[in-house]
Amino acid sequence: MNTARLLDRPGLPPDARRTVDDFEKEHDTYFSHLVHFGPELLDALHTPGPLPENVKVASAARPDVTERMATVTTVANLPRQQDADRTRYLQALLDIYGMLPVPPAHRASAWGTTVIAPEREGRILAERLGVMPQRQGWTPQAKRMPVGGGLLVGVDEWLPSQADRLVIIDGVVASGVTLMALMQLTVRPGADVEIFTCHSTQQGALALARYAELLQVSLTLHVGHVSGALNGKFYAVRPDAPEELVLGDVGDTISPVAPASPPRGTPA
Repeated sequence: MNTARLLDRPGLPPDARRTVDDFEKEHDTYFSHLVHFGPELLDALHTPGPLPENVKVASAARPDVTERMATVTTVANLPRQQDADRTRYLQALLDIYGMLPVPPAHRASAWGTTVIAPEREGRILAERLGVMPQRQGWTPQAKRMPVGGGLLVGVDEWLPSQADRLVIIDGVVASGVTLMALMQLTVRPGADVEIFTCHSTQQGALALARYAELLQVSLTLHVGHVSGALNGKFYAVRPDAPEELVLGDVGDTISPVAPASPPRGTPA
């Protein structure tokens, strides 16, 4: 199994170029990196199997994590979300982070650690948790796009290369491709990587663990709860009710009640 391919923009097929252009316009950005996960690679990464020991699931010892996840799922499936609903949703995610056995701020503060918290939910949660450092912290857009039966990840910000220690803060893991792309662009073989997230599908957690092996890095995935399955659009849904989202779009849900902070280094 090979890693995903880094693509050059001029060599993109016309349909892929249109997709990239559309996403850039929608998010008002420019993707400086394009990482393509083909369908065969995704199938291999998402092959069913037991979770390895480096995937630490908090809900195995904390049933109150699943109670918070029930709140998240309820809000995600409301026909219309009010600010009070969005606030409950955000607080449930923050509560889950507080139930992880390892505090993310402790790991992120270790000397020599690079922290990445993708926009929007990763950055919002990292700021609320006091994780983002003044230096060595990045908040790139990392958007997945359907291309050629697989997924193309566009990353819009210069990233630290050859990191030896990396902490990633994100809200949820569905397919895992955005975080796999960030690892591929950032770390060197032998690096120590820790990912903190509130929820993951089984396929996403397995994919991250398998991809870390391909990249020859040491990964620990700290996750609140593992449930759901990927649908055809790579969203997490209930296996017994595929029309019901487990989480919905986290960034869309919490950003209206979590105003953006000033850029780091800028007075508030």
